[in-house]
Amino acid sequence: MRVLLLTAACIAGLAACAVPPPGAYVGGSASRSGGVGLGRNTANEACTQQTAANGADIFCGTWEQPSGHVTVQPATSADLRTLATASPWRNALDARLVCGEPAASSVLGAPALVLSCTRKVGGWPQAALVTRIGDQVFLADGIVPAVPVMERSVAVLSGRAAPEAAPSLPPGQAASLVASRLAAQSFGAGDIGQFQQLMTAGTRANLAETYTTAERAFRAAYALQRKALGANDPNTAVPLMLVALQLSNQGRTEEAATDFDAATRLAARASDPTALPRLQHYRGLNALNGGKPGEALPLLQAAEQGYTGLLPPDLLRLRPPRAAGPAVSGRRTGHAQFDDNPMLEPEQQVALVGVVETRRYQAIALRGLDRPEEARAAIRSAARLAESRGLRQQDLTARLARTGALVDEQGEAGAGDAGMRTASRDFSQAQPGTRPVAQTLLLQAAAALRANDPGGAVPLCRGASALLQEIKAGTDPALMEPCLAAFAAEAARRPSERQPLLRDMFAASQLVQGGITVRQIALASARLTEGAKDSRVGDAIRRQQDAGLLAADLQSRVDAAANGTPARGGPNGALGADELAKQLAAAQATLADADAALQAASPNYGQLVQQVADAGEVLKALAPGEALASLFLGKDGGWVFVLRGGTVEAARTGLGATAVAGLVRRIRHTVELADGANEPPPFDTAAAQALYAGTLGPAAPLLQDVEALVVVPTGALLSLPFELMLTGPASASDLAHAPWLMQRFALTHVPAAANFVTLRRTAGTSRATQPWYGFGDFRPVTLAQARATFPAGSCQDSAQLFAGLPPLPFAVRELTAARLLTGAPVQDALLGTAFTKPRVLGTDLRPFRVLHFATHALLPTDLRCQTEPAIVTSGVPGAPDARAALLGASDIAGMQLDADVVILSACNSGGPNGATSGESLSGLARAFFYAGARALMVTHWSVNDTATALLVAGTLKRLQEGGPQGLAGAFRASQQAMLADAGTKLPAAIAHPFYWAPFALVGEGRGRTAAARTAGL
Repeated sequence: MRVLLLTAACIAGLAACAVPPPGAYVGGSASRSGGVGLGRNTANEACTQQTAANGADIFCGTWEQPSGHVTVQPATSADLRTLATASPWRNALDARLVCGEPAASSVLGAPALVLSCTRKVGGWPQAALVTRIGDQVFLADGIVPAVPVMERSVAVLSGRAAPEAAPSLPPGQAASLVASRLAAQSFGAGDIGQFQQLMTAGTRANLAETYTTAERAFRAAYALQRKALGANDPNTAVPLMLVALQLSNQGRTEEAATDFDAATRLAARASDPTALPRLQHYRGLNALNGGKPGEALPLLQAAEQGYTGLLPPDLLRLRPPRAAGPAVSGRRTGHAQFDDNPMLEPEQQVALVGVVETRRYQAIALRGLDRPEEARAAIRSAARLAESRGLRQQDLTARLARTGALVDEQGEAGAGDAGMRTASRDFSQAQPGTRPVAQTLLLQAAAALRANDPGGAVPLCRGASALLQEIKAGTDPALMEPCLAAFAAEAARRPSERQPLLRDMFAASQLVQGGITVRQIALASARLTEGAKDSRVGDAIRRQQDAGLLAADLQSRVDAAANGTPARGGPNGALGADELAKQLAAAQATLADADAALQAASPNYGQLVQQVADAGEVLKALAPGEALASLFLGKDGGWVFVLRGGTVEAARTGLGATAVAGLVRRIRHTVELADGANEPPPFDTAAAQALYAGTLGPAAPLLQDVEALVVVPTGALLSLPFELMLTGPASASDLAHAPWLMQRFALTHVPAAANFVTLRRTAGTSRATQPWYGFGDFRPVTLAQARATFPAGSCQDSAQLFAGLPPLPFAVRELTAARLLTGAPVQDALLGTAFTKPRVLGTDLRPFRVLHFATHALLPTDLRCQTEPAIVTSGVPGAPDARAALLGASDIAGMQLDADVVILSACNSGGPNGATSGESLSGLARAFFYAGARALMVTHWSVNDTATALLVAGTLKRLQEGGPQGLAGAFRASQQAMLADAGTKLPAAIAHPFYWAPFALVGEGRGRTAAARTAGL
């Protein structure tokens, strides 16, 4: 539902006008300053000066932590050398830095002393300076690229230079940056007065649709208010429900529901009378975001009734329409403008906007329920009320106009065009350079295409795509689909511009990809690439990334403890609220220091994380005989993009997302064992052939002579290995001779084209020198240990399942064969009782190119009371519980690897995460990418012990022998050998994909050998 409706997150009027009675507030007043412009640092980042205690902080680029500080104090009799070597300021420097002897210099013509320093953590260079100008002393320190702007800051603070305007950023970027910096600072400072600033910053970020940043700001505001009022104070309900709404806007509707439940327990007792209707309102938006308009409608209707009850009846009576024209001046509160209204209390202002917004969202829900007449009546009612009461703020008028245009589209052709133009104008004026502007451009492009004007749609599509790339934001497939059709139509009509149009089309298609997996691979790839150039830079990036993960995890645990809800992660024991708070404070301090250190180590780090890969980058990264096929699934059809030989081509596919999902379900049903079954059902050859014909099939002519194919799946395709697609008819009784796609290509899967480019850069960069390390032969925990980890009650079934996991007799044979094939020594393995979580985490695995796990894996869908995926290790004899037998995703993310490939020879290691629908890999596989793996061999269903041993051993044997397609080629050859031997050396049944196709190769498939050969090494 959020795909089509766009606006289930825009709550400008409510979040901005959220002014509960004074007793519900935590002190402080909102303040917002763009700061003073200081020009650019030597890394070419724009810098600003923000007022701080006793001086100023200098922020550059998009960093959350200051690049430098300037302290101002009255001049004393102390000379500059004393200030530089034996002052409280110098003592504070010495806590962080190691500085050399002061060197004479000058600043603004005044004598100065400059110190060259290095950070104690990481050894990165820093600079400090001391100068006296007039009757003031200026003491500054920061990263080396910030030295020129530190001097300009001194000039401004001393009055020697006039303040400049801060560098201009699009409102969306500015709002996101302000919210991020406020959120980062609030933890360290503990400044309760920042509550209102954080609420305002979160609202602005929400309006710009930068939801992750809005979540951070509202979460920080919630933490501050909780600190002041107490964890269970009912007046914390509003910031908590705003956190929940931002989670919902990111597609995390299940997490949002948990926080909404916690807010429900508080809202009824809140002193803010709008708390209950807002809760119903936001729950309605959560239902819309989850694609459930039928659930959303009664919630929104109840919210409207609640808001109405807070308003004088006369206020809802419509007045005659007013003449169109620019908004007149009036009393302005937050983001809503009230003209010619009686003096309203703050909660009445919220309620009035709430009535308008809930009516608008009812129109959206009714549209989703295919009730167009009622939808039109609802949006007209909302618009008339807003106009009658002078609610003319452009964010609100833009949303009303856009929703009206969307509703009118269900009527006659061309209806709604004027409304969409109005929405585009108002969004461009109110929120220039933001996601709402881009989304509205996409809707205008769709209208142009419906009017049979693809040439008019293309400039709108290009504008939207460029803006989304600039702000690193994505969109929904249904919004982008008309643009792809427009690009294709114009490419066919204008042959001379065909390639530029198809390249733009390919870039636009990538804007619907994203998610946790894509970003984590991008972050890990940036770290590995930079670390290959300078290991110290890689270490600095890793420290900053780890600090961010730890702080986020602790914050979620603190919030969960306060809300009385389950925390993320596995059964890792409970910590008291005070201890969690201490750990969070320490983690935030570490993150601030790590972020500051990373600025010194890699000033341009933010530019390394790619969202969209230019077609030229992909083509340059492809090897001879290799192609990339990227899939886009729309409602009723899709596109497959093929990049090879210096060109981009696109072919229309016949299957949409729903049809693909149905075929995938049919296929998975025949490769998964039913409870108690020893053999899979007959394979659904018709579904496998139809899936190929409706996705990759139209691109078959473009893939002639291709030997290796990198596929970029989407939607339900993420839960199947492409190897088992059938390129032609096949008989379920003769699968050994079926035309499997694997017989045509050596296949590698990547979640996004940008991941392919960044991972390909990491090929051959591993410093690991040892061939292999293995883990397996787990020993089950006792039932008593399992019950101590998963207590009685709802978790009893989890305890039974965990303790009853069967042994894997072929795991040792698989690992032994792999060790012998790679030439690894016998000690390079943890087996049996030695294979425990403490031993795994205590082993330095950075020297090993291949890591091989042969054991069980459990996803949250398997083990209900285990909230993160985990690898099962051996239990520790005599341990009071089973925690040492679960190597969770968070544990894996904390490991440091430098591996070419991690083999997860375990059940469902690559299956969809039970907590994050639509993600390409489970949290388990993502964690290995984050830890430093370049490729993964992961399974999509429960595996057969014997067949898996053959498949993995065959892959490693062929990898050692070398081959033109590296790891992907070795994997394919092993599968081909199993099929060739079916019915002769091996049982005929092994030709069923259940046995030979459970694995998918994800990531960098060519590996060290092929990369080295390509480079001539």
